[in-house]
Amino acid sequence: MTPQRTWYVGLSNTGHDPAIAIVDPNGCVAFAEATERFTQVKRAWGVPPDIAGHLAHAIDQTDFEIGRDRVEVSTCWKSVQSRPAEMLKNPLMSPNQLSALSTYQASLFDVSGASFRLLDIADEPIKVRKFEHHSCHAAAAVYFSDARDAVCLVVDGEGETGAVSQFSITNRRLSRDWRSWNAGASLGLYYSWLTLRCGFSDVLGEEWKVMGLAAFGTVREELVDPLQRILSFKNHRPEPCCSEVMAEVEAQVRAFARGSSDPVMQAADLAASGQYVYGLFADELLSGCAKSENRNLLLTGGCALNSSYNGTIRSRFGFEQVDVPPCPADDGNAIGAALLAWSADNNAPIPKSDRSAYFGSLPDRQAIARCMAYAAGSLRITELAGDQPLVTANLLAKGKIIGVMKGSAEFGPRALGNRSILADPRSHQMKDRLNKLVKGREAYRPFAPVIAEHLVDDWFQTPEPSPYMAKTLQWRSTSKELVPAVVHTDGTGRLQTVRHDQNPWLADLLEAFERISGVPIILNTSLNIMGKPIAHSVEDAVAMLMTTGLDAVLLENVLIEKPS
Repeated sequence: MTPQRTWYVGLSNTGHDPAIAIVDPNGCVAFAEATERFTQVKRAWGVPPDIAGHLAHAIDQTDFEIGRDRVEVSTCWKSVQSRPAEMLKNPLMSPNQLSALSTYQASLFDVSGASFRLLDIADEPIKVRKFEHHSCHAAAAVYFSDARDAVCLVVDGEGETGAVSQFSITNRRLSRDWRSWNAGASLGLYYSWLTLRCGFSDVLGEEWKVMGLAAFGTVREELVDPLQRILSFKNHRPEPCCSEVMAEVEAQVRAFARGSSDPVMQAADLAASGQYVYGLFADELLSGCAKSENRNLLLTGGCALNSSYNGTIRSRFGFEQVDVPPCPADDGNAIGAALLAWSADNNAPIPKSDRSAYFGSLPDRQAIARCMAYAAGSLRITELAGDQPLVTANLLAKGKIIGVMKGSAEFGPRALGNRSILADPRSHQMKDRLNKLVKGREAYRPFAPVIAEHLVDDWFQTPEPSPYMAKTLQWRSTSKELVPAVVHTDGTGRLQTVRHDQNPWLADLLEAFERISGVPIILNTSLNIMGKPIAHSVEDAVAMLMTTGLDAVLLENVLIEKPS
């Protein structure tokens, strides 16, 4: 008889960005996916991470044996945020948002684990284990790094007490150095506040828009001075301002803010100044980390998605290695919670991944077959074999825009080639075509370059690996004119570096495109339209083909093209 195995399921139950992760008995992540992909509702506010349909789908993607194997379930909060009266006065977040988040968290604590019995995965009520929020962030960061020892900084909107924690990683085990204790002293809430003042939605996670817009603005002293008053620092640890100071800041900033219907560029100077001040705040935190003898830095938490800042860290602070996981925000805590449970039960350090981020759903082969049958009369369908990279590269070189749904989906907010839209970066018109005809988003928004890791030095001024699009680097002056579609207005690119052992198909595609075009770079953006999560199903991908300016979609080995 096959011995019973124990699997570890982690649930991200913050109230936003829910996710489910499954760690196998050996400590390897077998599946991880954000709930928004399954529901196709951006950020999935208030949705349980283990809703029955998604949980059943997740289990089905592994070799877990229902009726034989057992499961341990963990969540990424030690306790529900009680929101005492003083916390509800947080000047960086409205009382309505704080109250709503409290309600979501309380309900998710109550329902976590229920679906396991509904689906007969467990016979007894699940005893859900609860791990501290920032420890989950740190554990996930360790998993995606190859460093044995490091200093780990967690910076987000909030944890159980505050929004910053520093850990020492020794032999891949965590020990906390310090934590902040005031929820109002938060770089994450500061950036959410800035996002709202720039006329975007923090609920929809539009902080990205502020980062992109910052490049078009001017850093202005009359904005920097008041923005700096929002947070102060003592021994590199953040402290909040009082409500009176916040009211003064609001009054000084108001003239530079915009409403959601105002011209986007109206907020460019505020975005530039706000991003600059974010860098000053982050510098204070990292100055403390830089005092550590360890020269490996792990940066995680939602603020680690600030790729514009991340690309400057290594050169300015002297760290030998700066690692940001592909999922630093709360969705990644599903992995952290599962790993902490596995580590505790096996008395083992956090295991090391192969740096892959491809843990999500596979395309449904039956759905691909149905699409082929239904589309046969109106679309061109080609089944590709080993010539996939060459055929795709030829289409890209001819100016075609191609959606890709291949293999397991990426975990985290960035598409890394398996749920991507790919295009030729040499075209001066490509950025506008994509933004207007495919993505349906603001014209200023930039796109990412994909490049082989060993070629980064040829194209960027301060080369370093960036496998998860976590860092924005400056292009070399000789490079920018060759790939205008992936050069932002400030001369930067948020790059994805690729190694053959991490994504062989994408590496082969880059090589094929270089042979055809002379350029070893491809434009990459996520397979979605603005306001929607990255495509989850085959039907999502085909719907994008039929309702946007996409020219083709590649579904595993099946290429579906619109008529010329």
